Formats: sequence, structure tokens, C-alpha cells
Amino acid sequence: MKEPVIKVGFCVAYDWELLKKSVLRIYNHADVICFSLDKNRKSWSGNTFKFDSSAFYSWVSDIDKDQKISILEEAFYQEGLQPIENDNRQRKLMADFLGKGGWHIQIDSDEYFFDFSAFKDYLLKMNSNPSGDEKAINICCNWISLIKQVAKGFLFVHNRADEYETMPFATNVPEYLNARRNSHFNHISPFFVLHETWARGEDQLLEKINSWGHDKDFLSKESYFSLWKALDEYNYSYIKNFHPLKSHVWQALEYVPRREVDEVIDWLKKSGLLKLNWLSLSIQNNRIVQGLMQRFGI
Repeated sequence: MKEPVIKVGFCVAYDWELLKKSVLRIYNHADVICFSLDKNRKSWSGNTFKFDSSAFYSWVSDIDKDQKISILEEAFYQEGLQPIENDNRQRKLMADFLGKGGWHIQIDSDEYFFDFSAFKDYLLKMNSNPSGDEKAINICCNWISLIKQVAKGFLFVHNRADEYETMPFATNVPEYLNARRNSHFNHISPFFVLHETWARGEDQLLEKINSWGHDKDFLSKESYFSLWKALDEYNYSYIKNFHPLKSHVWQALEYVPRREVDEVIDWLKKSGLLKLNWLSLSIQNNRIVQGLMQRFGI
């Protein structure tokens, strides 16, 4: 039997129904998929969340036509650990479950690849079957974050072409020190992922910011939530540099006049708004150049 190379893991919790939009975008191109779920239904912050286990397992049975999906249920929340430490712990245990070797890819429930098939091909061109003993590397994608659903569409983060928010998605050596971030070299791929992060109802958003790994990192969750509630399709253009942890990461907002994820992705692909600075990418992806820049503090 062929060893799996494309190993995809999802941390599953209160927002599991978002998997219905994210998993089908990657299912046909993954060799194995793991859903990890806290068996006590505890978030990384220790909050108990509602979870319809019957509906979840029924949905998994319906979609898993090729028997690719395994479900890992353990007590991922550990009292005494910070939320981000529980986040890291769950991701590491999921990677251990999937085993050494191959490309380890972790996707959150609210993340939707524009083109996972092309991303897979990109990984396999770099290394067709990592052993896990090579020099460690992360392969990052460019996040397009949805901030709020308004009457006829969404508000989303729009940054300059060489300053997209990026996130490590794949790695040949799965280590998780700050969610998916670690000390490995970050190679920035040219691929985009739609992140539904804040585009939720008020109750769902409050649950997220009180449960996720960055629960303790806000200066004031209440103040930021008030700002979010005030956003609409008329005032969004006045908001600049507003990321809750590092303000410059979210530079500005734009509006997409579509209400469904597939429609949003199609609109963004055709909009001309998503441009890459290829020179900047080549510099960022050169280990020697990055090493020299780091050495001289550039």
C-alpha cells in the first residue's frame, strides 16, 4: 500500500459546520485527513462548547466516500496551560497521529483554498515525498480575511501586493510553537486562502474570541468587538491598520458584492485586486538573502 504523502489535519470545535465548506475543497486531493476534537468538548481556553455529535458523525459518514477521514478525540485542553499552548498541543498530537513523513497540512474550519489541487502540485514539485528528516520548511499561503457579512456581501482585508498576511499551511517537519507558526524557514507560495475569520454572527464571533488560542492576546476584546459591530458597507473605507494583535497586518478593507463563499472566491479571482509582487516573493523565499538580512538587521 502506498504511503500517504498529502496529510491534512483539521482542529474541530464549536464551528465544525464550517468544515462543510472547507473540506470539500481539499477532499479529492488529500491522501489522508484527520479531524481532531476535544473529547470533553472544551475549547483551548477551557470553555465548554455545544457540539451536535450525531450530526457531525453523520456528515462525516456521508462525505467520506473514499474512507480518508480519521477522527482523533482526546482531552486536548489541559488545565494550567495557556490557550495558545493548548492550541499548539492539539496540533502536535494531530501531527503525531498522522505520522512522520509526507507533507503535513493543517487547515482551520474557516479556511477555504482557492485551488488546493494546484497547491498540492506545488508541494510535490518541491519534494514528492518528504521523509521528515530533511531541512525543515514551512510553505505559507496568502490569507484573504473576511471581516464582516453585510447586507449584500462581505467586507474583506485588502493589503498591498507584497504585504499580504501569510500563514504556514504545509510543512515537512510538523512543529507548532505558536499555533501553526514555528522557527522553520517560511517559504511564501503564490496561493490564496479565504479566511472567514470574523465574518460571523455576533454570538458566534464572541464565542470565537473567547475560545481561540489568542484569547489572552487582546488589549481589549470589548473595544474591538464594538468597532466590528459598527462596520458597514458605508464606513469601511475609513478603517486602516486594525488587526487586533498587530495593527499593520490588516491595512484596509474592501467590499465584495457576493454572499456565498464560492461566489466570493470566483469574484476575487476575476477582480484584479489580488496581485503578487514576484520580485518580493523571490527575495523572501531565498534562504541566503533572508539569512543576510536577518544578520544585518535589515
